[in-house]
Amino acid sequence: MLNKGRIIFWGTPEFALPSLQALHKMNLIQAVVTQPDKPAGRGKKLLPSPVKQYCLDNNIDTLEPIKLDQAFIDGLKKYLPATFVVVAYGKIIPQEVLDLSELAAINIHPSQLPELRGPSPIQTALLRGFESTAVSLMQLDEKMDHGPILGQIEVKIEPNEDYIELAGRLSELGAQILSDKINDYLTEQITPLPQDDDKATFCKMIKKQDGQIDWSKTAQEIHNQVRAFRQWPTAFTSLGDIDLKIIQTQVVDRNLQAKEVFLEKDQMFIGAGDKAVEILQIQPAGKKVLKIADFVRGYSKNFK
Repeated sequence: MLNKGRIIFWGTPEFALPSLQALHKMNLIQAVVTQPDKPAGRGKKLLPSPVKQYCLDNNIDTLEPIKLDQAFIDGLKKYLPATFVVVAYGKIIPQEVLDLSELAAINIHPSQLPELRGPSPIQTALLRGFESTAVSLMQLDEKMDHGPILGQIEVKIEPNEDYIELAGRLSELGAQILSDKINDYLTEQITPLPQDDDKATFCKMIKKQDGQIDWSKTAQEIHNQVRAFRQWPTAFTSLGDIDLKIIQTQVVDRNLQAKEVFLEKDQMFIGAGDKAVEILQIQPAGKKVLKIADFVRGYSKNFK
């Protein structure tokens, strides 16, 4: 029987919550490391991360280091021995800290490793129009997303699925694979499988400017951009004198010039490098998200 308190969990955003909840239900959580509170909203009030809020609600000890320095290490040691589980912590963990893990630290990575190593695997899978992806449970080593695989679940990507929807599904599957594998891992009954480095591909950090739409691209590429950046930075453009965030789209077979706007009753189409994109939801700068029928009623005069 495993002892209670064998895991120190590292995570910060909503994506990490299902995994934390699963391990907490199994009575395995010794403590949690998460990012410090950050300002949010117009008032810039400091708010806890979703992971910290869960810990507050469930009386779980948390550490919120600004730096993973010696002072942090000294505070962490009182929770050892324990094995580290990392799910979207949001910062590179130095090797000297990972070496404190009783067994090799493990991580949930939302791609079919060795495909899409790096910081934006979900966005990149959508951006590139992948038809499937995966969640991978892996050991951490000194290289980025390079460690041996402990388990993997493949997932079909729906044609119009966006980042929020796909990330939500992958986060739940991450919790599932952890629940299925963690006891065997802690009792050293899993044989890790090395990744094939020859098949490795990589993704980059997403920047705000990546959201700007280039209407000379194909309609499918623009649709994928809207899907990939649904949460941040969102796909954005300017039409006439209006700055807009494009929230939801679909590809349609219409013959329009690139960036040409065509309104038809309560529908809106914009030309791309081939076909066109139908706009389903949109957000004018400083305003709330609108269904396209409401936008057309309020803004159609701007496109005549």
